[in-house]
Amino acid sequence: MPIAIDRAQRSADVARVAAQLIAQGGLEAVTFRNLAAALGCSTTAISHYFPTRNDVLVATYTFIADRAQARRAQLQAEGTHGVAEVLQQILPIGEDQSDDWKVWLCFWTSALFDPALAQIQQARNEVTRGEIRQLLVASGWTAAAARELSQLMMTTIYGIAIQAIFDPAQWTPAQQRKALRKVLAMAEIQPVPKQKP
Repeated sequence: MPIAIDRAQRSADVARVAAQLIAQGGLEAVTFRNLAAALGCSTTAISHYFPTRNDVLVATYTFIADRAQARRAQLQAEGTHGVAEVLQQILPIGEDQSDDWKVWLCFWTSALFDPALAQIQQARNEVTRGEIRQLLVASGWTAAAARELSQLMMTTIYGIAIQAIFDPAQWTPAQQRKALRKVLAMAEIQPVPKQKP
């Protein structure tokens, strides 16, 4: 009798392993054979859930985006962390975050030539901008100011992250945090009044 395997768990396992393969060797490292070897199963066990390699890639992108979002949500739920502390979770300041960025960069390159991946990327960018806007509003910024600052912070975070991935000796976690705090401090030079209830 075959062993029952939870579909959601199998999908998550494939996406997690695919993310590791991409972080180590780029998108080309994601093959059904490599995935099967890493998971200790047959290629058929993977293709049963993911008919094509592109299905695996989309699931992997979603997996790491959700994982990054969960890290930020956890800090916000604790209610004891400032804006900078929450936003720095997007930066490659730890092994998981660095791996996420390597995967994202690989996807972004592919998204330049794949409309489906580009659409996913645009949607995820908008989700992140929305999260930043909500965080800023909760911290006292007006909706209009938060909308403008959220785009600035996205640009800042992405710029810092890309430099940190390619030059980690220069862009240490401490340096990344410092740059992020500096941009936030510059934005707060002129206080923004809270909206009236």
